[in-house]
Amino acid sequence: MSDKIPGIPEGWELVRIGGGITANVDWLLSSRGLPVLCAVSDSVNQNYIIIRKIEKPAAYRPFANAEEFRPHRERWWYRDNKDGSRRHFPPASYSDKAHGGSVWQHRFETCFFDDGTPFGVKIDE
Repeated sequence: MSDKIPGIPEGWELVRIGGGITANVDWLLSSRGLPVLCAVSDSVNQNYIIIRKIEKPAAYRPFANAEEFRPHRERWWYRDNKDGSRRHFPPASYSDKAHGGSVWQHRFETCFFDDGTPFGVKIDE
């Protein structure tokens, strides 16, 4: 059980109490304390406890070397400048000899791919 709101299962959070439900969109807390996907629309006068699953953000780490970067070398990437502007960079290839190991950590801390994902490898959990 959650330590924030009694009765809300671990990994879920309170959205609202009452206010109606939307079929196949809202999850509610059943009388047994389990998440249940709503199957019907209901009146706004009902005091259902509407909950949602807490999504953990994906975890990333810096590329280990140029070989690990290889599948991403055709992607555009960017860096936000101190003045708030954004500088875009075209796809590139890298060599560990030319850039050294520290470039991967530095780019991970300062750069993102064009879709907003970090300049690194997604960690599968």
